[in-house]
Amino acid sequence: MNHSFDIALSASFLFNQDFYLKNHTVRSLSFFDREIEPTLLCSFVETSTGNFVSGYRAPFGGIECTDISQLDSFILYIKEIFKSLGAASITIRQAPACYQHDVSIRIFEVFAKHGFTLNYSDVNQHIRVDPSVPFHSCIDDQKRRRLNTLKSKGARLEIADHIDSDQWYELYVKSRVHKNFPVTISKEEYIHLSVKLPDTYQYAGVFIDGRLVANAIFVRVNSDVLYYFLAASDPEYASLSPSVFVVEAMYEYAQKLQYSVLDLGISSVNGVINEGLHFFKKSLGAIDSQKNTYELIY
Repeated sequence: MNHSFDIALSASFLFNQDFYLKNHTVRSLSFFDREIEPTLLCSFVETSTGNFVSGYRAPFGGIECTDISQLDSFILYIKEIFKSLGAASITIRQAPACYQHDVSIRIFEVFAKHGFTLNYSDVNQHIRVDPSVPFHSCIDDQKRRRLNTLKSKGARLEIADHIDSDQWYELYVKSRVHKNFPVTISKEEYIHLSVKLPDTYQYAGVFIDGRLVANAIFVRVNSDVLYYFLAASDPEYASLSPSVFVVEAMYEYAQKLQYSVLDLGISSVNGVINEGLHFFKKSLGAIDSQKNTYELIY
């Protein structure tokens, strides 16, 4: 087993990768076992004195593991190193189970064995991408009708590597305020995401008569997964469900580039489900999986 500050790792998940962490913090602490292929690893950031988080400024971080043979000793090693550093707590925002379906139960068992508490389990939703199945076959009849109506009104979809207009961020804020959701990113950060990490983010927006009515950011998490990030829609166009057009574009983009999963993100907050959001994603063919957050207090 090894650990190091600021070590460049070939992590699978974007949010564990060295270049991502260095864009969001001064220093990270990564654990890895190079005897396992692909590497067994987990990266942390110290968010306050003695408090370490895996999944800092990210939807998740957590243990990357496809081989469970060394998982028990790996987590024990992490515990011991943090104890030697005088840590007060460790928080691990584990990836949704759909990312590592075959090992997610074992990860839960080993965390419990070593004294980690399951703080909460969120409902994450994803769509399986089938290269032979069109998007309209995945969604329910109502969403299919609304998508057709939207297109008949001349709606167009734009995918951009970068944006210059403030209207993209303004729509994000308007949508969040309307739904009583917190605004979690500044305008400068929103606009410059693709500047900092140009190979990671793309902006997608739906326009009707030149007006932006829905948008989201596509995030390349790894070679298999695209993540649906900072989605927003204009409440004045709710009857047309323009966000469905964004998800369709994401699905077709994933088909073209051979991604297998669209991660639509969580539909709960700290384990409390948002029924409306959950139903919307289900109407697009989304499947539920658990996204767990664990904590160890020293």
